[in-house]
Amino acid sequence: MKSLFKIILLALLLSTSFQTNIVAVEEKKIENEDERLKKLATLNWYNWENPKEHKVKIDRANAELYILENEYYLKGPKDTNQYSWWKWGKADTSDLMLFGNGFSMYIEFEDAGYVKLDDWKDVDTEQWINQMRATAKKNAVIFKEQNLQYVKDINWIYKPTFDDENNSASYSYEVIWDDDVKTMESKSIVLGKSGYLTFIYVVAIEPDTDLVNHAKISKEFANTTTFYEGSKYSDYKSGDKIAAVGIGGLVAGTLGVKALAKAGILAKFLPFLAKFWWIILAPIVAIFGFVRKGSSSDVATTDDEGKPRRRKRKK
Repeated sequence: MKSLFKIILLALLLSTSFQTNIVAVEEKKIENEDERLKKLATLNWYNWENPKEHKVKIDRANAELYILENEYYLKGPKDTNQYSWWKWGKADTSDLMLFGNGFSMYIEFEDAGYVKLDDWKDVDTEQWINQMRATAKKNAVIFKEQNLQYVKDINWIYKPTFDDENNSASYSYEVIWDDDVKTMESKSIVLGKSGYLTFIYVVAIEPDTDLVNHAKISKEFANTTTFYEGSKYSDYKSGDKIAAVGIGGLVAGTLGVKALAKAGILAKFLPFLAKFWWIILAPIVAIFGFVRKGSSSDVATTDDEGKPRRRKRKK
């Protein structure tokens, strides 16, 4: 019996050690670009060699996404976290980092429970944008004193909307910085039975960048998500875990504004906001560590009018 116990204990210790090594990362930012590129090349890049269109599963969400031939990605937790440390000197908990021509997407599942829709009727998008502008104005005073860039204005590209067919909320807004450089932030939240996937779309802005079209691409991306049977939003049944925040409060939290109905609910989103400090506080100048050779300047495929479109609709 003692021998059996020792074997079981040893197996557990080895298993724990193995799991720790799997997620261990080098917690430092690499300033030298050449050194950083060499390091990034050691990560496990999917769809880099012999690229093809396919679907990738996000295990924690029990869902899948459609990947185009000209897109490549890293899976979490280790590689996404290591990329973030080497690139920005910050930790990251994304389940998937996806890179395309001119954009990147950060995807993460939150096991929060079933998100109710009741409070969406109370959403006031004008109040939200005004709160965001007020916050930016306050921060500008602090940032000026610290000789940091600050936000001059924020405008909706498209206001937060809820898609009943895909059980998703999406929005996009333009940020105008003190030097008149513009950036775009697009986010989508796709609901499943036991939680939700958050998609944050970041685009490298050029003078001729079509922000409206990129916002559309971001929304289309999220709506290609397919939850497997048993994990779909429609699979909810009485007795399943209910999320502490409804969809209205959830979207408000991702915007960093006062959430609906429940006092102090914003605290739940502080880790989320901290995770994307580099999107919120600084313009995106160079998102990618490297770009696949021979990639085109288009975002992806094109529609009948020749405008870039990211992907096919899910069936």
